[in-house]
Amino acid sequence: MLVGRAEELGALRGMLARGRLVTVVGGAGIGKSLLAEHAAAAVGSAMPDGVVRVRWWDGIPARRRSVAEAVVDAVDGGRERTADGVGVSGSDGVVALTDRLRSRRMLVVLDDFDPVRGECVRVVRALLDGAPDVRILAAGRHPLGLGEEAVLRLGPLGGGVRGGVTDAAEYVGVGAAENADAAAQVDADAACAEHIEHAQHTERTGRADDADSADFTPVTAGPAATLFLTRMRDARRRAGHDTPPRGRPGGSRRTPGDHVDEVRLADDICRRLEGTPLAIELAAAQAAQYSLPQLALMLETAQGWLGVADARLRRHRSLRAAVGAGYALCGSAERTVWARLSVFAGNFDEDAAAYVCSGGGLDAQDVPASLARLVLASVLEPVRDPGGVLSPRYRMSAAVRGFGAERLQSAGETAAAVSRHLYWYGHVASTAHHLWSSGLHEEAAALVRDDEADLRAALAREPSVTDPASTTLAVAVDLWFWWAVCGHAEEGRALLRRLLPLVRSDTRVCGQAMWLAGWLAVCAGSPAPEAAELLGQAWRVAMFAGDDATVGRVSHVLGAMALADGRTERAIAHLRAAADTIPVHAEHGPPAAVSWALLAVAQAEIRPGDARRSIRRASAGPQARHDVWTRSMTQYAQAFVDHFRGRRSRAWRRAHKALAGAVGVGGAASEPAEGNTALHRAAKGTAPQRSGEGPAPERAGENPACMQLEEGPAPKQPEEGPGSKQPGESPASRQPGENPASGEGPASGKSPAAERSVVAMTGPPGAALIHQLIADIESGPPPTRSAPQPATVGQEDAPDGTSSRYGSHPPDVPASGPL
Repeated sequence: MLVGRAEELGALRGMLARGRLVTVVGGAGIGKSLLAEHAAAAVGSAMPDGVVRVRWWDGIPARRRSVAEAVVDAVDGGRERTADGVGVSGSDGVVALTDRLRSRRMLVVLDDFDPVRGECVRVVRALLDGAPDVRILAAGRHPLGLGEEAVLRLGPLGGGVRGGVTDAAEYVGVGAAENADAAAQVDADAACAEHIEHAQHTERTGRADDADSADFTPVTAGPAATLFLTRMRDARRRAGHDTPPRGRPGGSRRTPGDHVDEVRLADDICRRLEGTPLAIELAAAQAAQYSLPQLALMLETAQGWLGVADARLRRHRSLRAAVGAGYALCGSAERTVWARLSVFAGNFDEDAAAYVCSGGGLDAQDVPASLARLVLASVLEPVRDPGGVLSPRYRMSAAVRGFGAERLQSAGETAAAVSRHLYWYGHVASTAHHLWSSGLHEEAAALVRDDEADLRAALAREPSVTDPASTTLAVAVDLWFWWAVCGHAEEGRALLRRLLPLVRSDTRVCGQAMWLAGWLAVCAGSPAPEAAELLGQAWRVAMFAGDDATVGRVSHVLGAMALADGRTERAIAHLRAAADTIPVHAEHGPPAAVSWALLAVAQAEIRPGDARRSIRRASAGPQARHDVWTRSMTQYAQAFVDHFRGRRSRAWRRAHKALAGAVGVGGAASEPAEGNTALHRAAKGTAPQRSGEGPAPERAGENPACMQLEEGPAPKQPEEGPGSKQPGESPASRQPGENPASGEGPASGKSPAAERSVVAMTGPPGAALIHQLIADIESGPPPTRSAPQPATVGQEDAPDGTSSRYGSHPPDVPASGPL
C-alpha cells in the first residue's frame, strides 16, 4: 500500500509522460522501489509491450552478470528477474539488447542499480540512442548522470517532492487521466485514515455501525502517522493481542482521549524517525511488544536496532542493514568522512566539516569533494543550495548519523572527533561574542542560531581528559549574550550550574561564569538566595583574580535586584559602584553604559539632576554609538527620566526609538523563548495588554516597532508639559497623588510607573517593558512627590559610603563565608 505519496506519484507519471529517462533518487528506506513499482503499474497499461523490471541488489555484493543480459532475460521471461546468474558481459550484450528492443514500445524499470551504476549508464545510453520507443524508469540512491535524465528526489513521508528537473506541481497539467489517478491516491490515503479511526471507534464502543455517533470525533492523522498506525494494528493482530495499549485494565473500554493520545504518540514517533517509511514500518512492528511511550523513549537514543526477521528483502530486515548497504558502496574517503560527520548534531557547513573530518591521512582540502559525493549518494541532505549565494550547509538523518557513530566508535576515533568538534564550536562561540561586542548583533545571533544544535551538543557532553570542563565553561561564557539577551536565560543558568562544580574556583573564567549564572538566575526568576550565593562567590573570585569587570557587574546585578525590591538608595549605591568599576572596553557582559542607564532609572524620581548626569555619562561611552542593545537601554532611560520631568513628547519619541532597538535585538533570535512572547508580539506591531483590559488601540497602518524610522508625517504625539491632560479629563477631576495611567489611588513610596519600570530591569529591557512605558507616557504625567531629604554622609545607603566598598566585601554580600 502506498501511503502519502499521491503528489510524488502524480509528478513521476508526468515526468514519464514527457521524458524517456526518469530516475527516482533517495536515501535508504525512503520508498524509491515502491513508488517506482506503482508508477510502472499505472503507466504499463499504455505500453503495448508492457513493463519489464530488473533488480540487482538485495544487500549482498552484486555477482558477475551484465546488465544487458539481465534485461534480455527479463524481456524473454515476461516477468521480473533477479540478476544473480552467471553470464558474460561486454559490448556484444549491449548491442544485442538494443537490437532486441529497437521496435518495442515498453517501460524498462531498473531498480536498485547502485552496485552496477557504471554499466547501467552504458546500457541506458545505448537504449536511448537505439530504441526510440523504450522508456526507462530507474530507482537508486545516486542519479545516473545522463543529460536527458529527469530526477525525482524523494523526501521523507509527507515532505513532498524536493529538487529534480521537473517541478512536482507540473503533474497537474499532464492530463485528465493522470489527475484522476492522483486524486484516487489521495482518496485512498483518506480512506486509510478513516479506516483507522473507524477501527478505533469500534474497539471503544463495541459497535461497528455508529461511527457517526455524537461521542466520536475523528482525529486526522498525517501520512506518516497513518502508515505507522496501520502497520501497528497489523502487527498486533498477527501477534494475537489486538488490545488497548499496555497499562490499561483488561476489561476497560477506550475513550476518545485514548485515540487522540495514540495519534499524537504515533506522530511523535514518526518525527523521531524523520518520516522515513522503512523506519516507520520497522518501528510499527515493535509496537506488538512495547507500548507507544516505551517505543518513543527507546527511539530517542538510537534507531539502528529496529528490525524484523521476515522482511521480503534482506537489506530491509533492519534499519542498520539498509543504511549499511549504502556505506558498502562508498569509497574509503567517503566512509571516513561519513563516520566523523556523525559527531554533528545539526546542520553544518564545509568549513566545520573540513576541520572536524581532516587528519589521519585525510587532508582538509579533500573533504568538500567527499561531501559532494555523499550528497549524490543520498547520505547527506543539502540544507542550502550548493550553487547559491550563501555557503552550502548539510545535514544527516538520525539513522545515518547513528550508523556513522558506530563506525567511528569501532575505528577508535570518537574521542578525537568529539574534541575537534568542541574546539571548532568554541571558535564559533568566540567569533559570535566578538561580533556582538562590535555591535553586530544580528550577525552574532544569526551565527549562533545556525549552529545552535551543535553548540548545545558540545556544551552538553561530559568533560574528559582531553576536553576539560574549563574549556566547555569558556564556551558557555562566550555565549553570555545568547543566554541573557536573546531569551535563553533558564537554559544558560542550568548549564552553568552543571559545569561550575567541575572546574577550579579560583580562575578568572570561573568568576565570570559565577556572575553570569547569578545574573541569569535573576533573569529567569529564580529565588533570590540562589542568585545572591552565586554573586557572592563571583565577587570573591573576581577580587582575588583582579577582574574589575566582574566585580563591577556583580554590583550591577545587586543594584538591579535592590531596585526591584524598592530599596532605591541601596540600588543607587550598587549601580554607581558598577558604573565606576567596569572598564570601558570590558567584554563578556553589559558595558558600563548599561549601569549608568539603569542608575538614571533609579535616580529619576528622587534625584532628577543626578539622573540627567547619569544619562550623559551613559551616552558618552563608545558602546552607546555602535551597540544597538546599549543604545536601546540608554534611550529607554532617557525616556523614563523625561517622563518624570513632564517632557512627554520627548519621552514618547525616545521610548519608540528604544522600542525599535529592543525589537531589533530580540528579533535576531528567530524562535523566541517561551518567556519572550511579548517581544515577539512587538515585532509584529501589537502592544501587550494590561491585566483586565482589551487589546491596546493601534493607529491604522502603524507598526510601533518602526515608528520614527520611516519617512512621512509623524504620528500624533502627547502634548508637552506637566499640565497636559487627556481628552474629556480635567486636572480638577484627579485626586491628589492619583496616577492617571493606572487609575489607582494615591501613590505611596514609589509611583506605579516607577514600580513597573523595574519589573524587568534585572535583565535587558524588553519590548513589553518599553510598551508599558509608552502607555504610561500617553496616559498622562506621573504624580508629583516631595523632594527627598538629602542623604547623610556615612548613612548606610549613601553612595558616598561606598568609596571603600571593595576593601573587604561589596554591599549586600556578607564578608564571612559563602552566602
